[in-house]
Amino acid sequence: MTRIEERGRARLKLRFPDWRARFDLAKSEPFLDVCEAYELAHVGLDYWTRSDAPLRDEMIADYRNLMASLELEAQIWGSSLREQEGKTR
Repeated sequence: MTRIEERGRARLKLRFPDWRARFDLAKSEPFLDVCEAYELAHVGLDYWTRSDAPLRDEMIADYRNLMASLELEAQIWGSSLREQEGKTR
């Protein structure tokens, strides 16, 4: 796992404390891709939040929408992991 993926996973765990254990167990490449994208989106949001460029507000809205979409995708992966656990019991 790359540092970017680790930071993205950590941010998701902070955002959704009840999902921490499931996010810790998720190790699939697609889930780690979501973690990486989440971290990169957070960096982009941080950049635009500090910017005074004319596109600032539009870019902030875009990055917030992207992050919300990635959060939903991470929860879907977490839910699928929980379903798999239930099948193995």
